Amino acid sequence: MPMPMPMTMQAPMETRDAPVLAPSLVSYRCEIMAEPGAEWDRLAGGFADMCLEQTAAFADLRADAAPSIGVILREAASNEPVAMALAIIATLPVIGLGFADVKFGPLWRRRGIPADPAHLALMLEALKGEFAQKRGLALRIRPPADPGYERVWKDALACANFAFRAKATDRERYLVDLTLSEGDQLKSLGSKWRYHLAKSAIDQLDIREADLEEGLPEFLALNRDMLARKQFDGRPGIEDLAAIAKAAGPALGMRLFIASHQGKPVAGSVIIGAGERAFVPFSATDEKALELRAGYVLRWRIMERLRGTEARWLDLGGAERDPGLQLYKFGNVGKRGRVAEIPGQFDFAPNALAAGAAKAIMLGRELARSKQLKRLVMLLPI
Repeated sequence: MPMPMPMTMQAPMETRDAPVLAPSLVSYRCEIMAEPGAEWDRLAGGFADMCLEQTAAFADLRADAAPSIGVILREAASNEPVAMALAIIATLPVIGLGFADVKFGPLWRRRGIPADPAHLALMLEALKGEFAQKRGLALRIRPPADPGYERVWKDALACANFAFRAKATDRERYLVDLTLSEGDQLKSLGSKWRYHLAKSAIDQLDIREADLEEGLPEFLALNRDMLARKQFDGRPGIEDLAAIAKAAGPALGMRLFIASHQGKPVAGSVIIGAGERAFVPFSATDEKALELRAGYVLRWRIMERLRGTEARWLDLGGAERDPGLQLYKFGNVGKRGRVAEIPGQFDFAPNALAAGAAKAIMLGRELARSKQLKRLVMLLPI
C-alpha cells in the first residue's frame, strides 16, 4: 500500500484542527505525523508511560510492514503535547477500508507532572475523529498493562463507546519494583531466584555497561551463537538494534549491559525506556552462562543500576507460554513486584462496512498464520 508521503528521516507534520467531538476538545488541536520518525520518538520520550510499541523506531519491525500514522494532541494555548498515539494502518485493496491499530497506547501521562485522566479520554475522542470519522476506518485500542491506572482505562474506553473484542494472548507482564532498597529487593525475590543468585559466580563475573556503538556487535555475536546452539529463531529487529539506536537517539533510553567471565562475554541484556518503565526486550547468553548463573547476576546488577532513577518498574515482558521462563520471571518479580495483565482489544467502528472490512483483514491474517503453522507441522520429523 502506498505511504501517505515520501519516506524521510524526520517526517513533516500536517496540522489540523481537532474535530469537535466533545466540548472540551475545543481547547486542543490534533497534529498528524504521516511518517513518524526520530522527532516522534523524541516526543514519546517525554511521556512517563512511553513503551516500545509506541515508538517509530520499532514500528518498522512488524512482520506485516504496514504503514504507521502518528497523532499528537496538543493544548492549543501552550502548544504542549498532552497525549500521542502511533497507529498501524491495515486496509483492504481497492476499497481502502480497514482499521487503525493502536498497541499499548495512547501515551497520556507526561513525565514530571501529575497524570490527568481527562487527557486519555480526550485522546480517544481525537483518534475516533481522525480515523473513524475522517478516514472511515475501524479503530482498535490495545491498552497496556498499566498498574494503578486500570480503572482510568476502563472508564475512558467505556465513555468513548469502545467495545471489548478479545483477550490478549500472553497477557501477563512481569514487573520488578525498582523503588525497593537493596535489602528489601533481596527479600522480595522468590526463594529459588535468591538461591541461584547466592550460588552464582558473582565474584568471577565482570558486569559493565557497554557503549552502544562498540558493544552491540559483541552482543549480537553472543545472540547468534545462542540461537545456533538452541536452534531458536531470532526475535524480529534484534539485528537492527544499531540502526534503531542511531535513528532514535537518546529518546529510547537504550542501554547495553554485558557480563564477562575471564575476559569473554557470557551474557548480555539490552534495556530500553526513558519513562517510568524500563523494558528488557533482548537478552543473550553463551553455553557457560548457565553454569555461572550469569543471567541472575546480570539482572541483579541491572536492577542496582536502575535503582534511584526515574524508572518505577523493570518490565520483563511476558512468559511466552514457557513454564521455565515464567518461573524465572515470577521469581525475579518476587513478593513486592507486580504481575499485571494486558486488558485486551477494544474496537470502535463508525459503521457496519468498516467493521466488516476490519473483520475480513483479521480473518485473512488468521488464515495465513494457520497455513504457516500447517507447513511447520508437515516438516516435523515423525
